[in-house]
Amino acid sequence: MKWMRLSTIALIAALCSGCAGMVTTPVDVQYPETLIDGRAAFGHSVPAAPEEDLLGVSPAMREFIAEDVGHAQFAHSRFHRLMRKMVREGFFINQYDRAATFSAAETFDSKKGNCIAYTNMFIALAREARLDASYQLVHEAPRWEVESGFLLRANHVNVHIRGVRLPGEFSNELSVDFNAVEPDDDSPRQIISDAHAASMFYANLSVDHLHNEDYEQAFAYLKRAIQTAPENIDVWNNLGALYSILEKDELAEHAYQVARSINARDKTAISGLVKVLRKQGREEEAEGYHRLVLRYRDRNPYYHYAVAEQAYRQASYEEALTAINQAIRLKRNNARFYALQAATAEVLGDTQLLAKSTRLQRKHAKDDDEAALFTLGVP
Repeated sequence: MKWMRLSTIALIAALCSGCAGMVTTPVDVQYPETLIDGRAAFGHSVPAAPEEDLLGVSPAMREFIAEDVGHAQFAHSRFHRLMRKMVREGFFINQYDRAATFSAAETFDSKKGNCIAYTNMFIALAREARLDASYQLVHEAPRWEVESGFLLRANHVNVHIRGVRLPGEFSNELSVDFNAVEPDDDSPRQIISDAHAASMFYANLSVDHLHNEDYEQAFAYLKRAIQTAPENIDVWNNLGALYSILEKDELAEHAYQVARSINARDKTAISGLVKVLRKQGREEEAEGYHRLVLRYRDRNPYYHYAVAEQAYRQASYEEALTAINQAIRLKRNNARFYALQAATAEVLGDTQLLAKSTRLQRKHAKDDDEAALFTLGVP
């Protein structure tokens, strides 16, 4: 896969070889309206946050495309002109702003935003330029917090474009990514609907209010997210977490069970159920779900990597080596794992393992920049 990096925000354009993966399909999600009404938590019905026009094209955006992008005959020419003009006009000078969850027009005006904000803007501009652009969900590698025992799952959204065949390339599909770190090649990808992307947008705004302890507004944005795309499992897990914070454990349980009706094996929902069932004194039920979490944890290479990384930073190098070896046994093609194995082997003076793991790190790294990113120094 070929990648291009442009400017400080690290815009990435990747050629796809059938890498888009599956397309999301609507799921008939059943849930009681009382779960998103708000009365049980706040004493009154909470209206959903207002809808926002994520992909609305402003007159300035239309002019931006009409000047020298939209009139090109071929799709690949329009794509190249759009990319060059965005760089030339300074859209990637400002730093990535995680908290800036903006619509397309807001991002265009401010020239800053997070990944979903820039994705909104690029899709709106691309469609204005008659390009076939869609939202693409990238399920990034999960990260374990060893001390808390929580699995942190980060979903990332970027742009998938069909019908653009670059000179000398076979594929006519592209991914355009606004992110500081390039996703792994083996990260699952799926095309999602505009509605699903909008639900992610509202969920982001909900989290912002949650961090500010404005729980009613956090609920209002989650309600809007659910009404927009009830099949988005993450909004139900977030609702369960919000109810748990509010000490509404039965409602939290119901929210997690709705998430499991979408995917019975979802680890976030199962972990949430363990917590709320224990808070209700339902230890036997909680233990059954807890065993599922432990089974997943022990089979998850990223958990063992997190244990190894923590042990390495605490100078427990033998423990780090045991854990990283287990991570590699479970997943043999991750350059990050071999980088940590190499660093540990160097500290332990195992020159044979150092040479082997360094060679495998280079083999599985996509490029020299990424290989350098994975390198760890001795603390």
